[in-house]
Amino acid sequence: MTQWTITTLRIGELYLPHGGGIMRDPVHVWLVRGEVDGRQRNLLVDSGMSDIPVIRQRLKVGGVGGGHTALIAGLAAEGLTPDDIDTVIITHLHFDHGENLDLFPKALVVVQRQELFALIDPVPTQRPYYWKSTALHLVGRKPSELRLLDGDHDYLPGIRILSVPSHTEGMQVPIVTTAKGRVALVSDLGDHYRYWFPTDPRATPNPQRSLTGSFLTGNIRSESERDWQRAMHRVMDSTDIVIPAHDWRIPMRVPEQWFAIPDSMDGDISHQPPEPEAASA
Repeated sequence: MTQWTITTLRIGELYLPHGGGIMRDPVHVWLVRGEVDGRQRNLLVDSGMSDIPVIRQRLKVGGVGGGHTALIAGLAAEGLTPDDIDTVIITHLHFDHGENLDLFPKALVVVQRQELFALIDPVPTQRPYYWKSTALHLVGRKPSELRLLDGDHDYLPGIRILSVPSHTEGMQVPIVTTAKGRVALVSDLGDHYRYWFPTDPRATPNPQRSLTGSFLTGNIRSESERDWQRAMHRVMDSTDIVIPAHDWRIPMRVPEQWFAIPDSMDGDISHQPPEPEAASA
């Protein structure tokens, strides 16, 4: 079985209103590389967000980075261009995970069929997060450049995709086998470590003993809390470590960096004020 490597590309940051202040959410995509049948494969998990001026115009939130420029620069740092990416696996089609697909006109885009339906007709509370630009760059592709999945799927040797409706109706999580074990790129199924380990002080500043044996679920959801809990249990039963989408402390290179939970809360700058010049960007 192919043993893959995973490189985290941090392509931007969002400044989101939170409790009277601002929460800083990093935006990541993941470069997954390996050899299959003698051929080098370069996959991208998620394609990230638009640039900040577009996001500010549409959602009235700030941040830094994003867009084509940041994604091209992230790939270039790894010696690649967008043309070197043969597959883009989209966990879900919200604006910070499924934009920039026009950078990869010849890549195969892999998404759940139900997520395509959600993009076109989302649950009402998620309408702001599904963008027309995402739809145009997805449904405008040739049939050979779009693969719609219906449930779990063994995509390549060492890459299994789990269908986990929760945050969105077509949420999916790739499970990637590396030299040290299986990695779940869990995206927004639990986008910070505190959702996966709500009783552990290394994962959250406010451990909740009442959640022993379970998980913390998010507020933006298409399914019930029980459905979301079942989805997280499914993932935990199928992997060795999880990598959340918007935590500052995730490993940047796997398997070189390998941990289930960060050592401490050190490095979580979610609630530290951004630099003044960045805040005004």
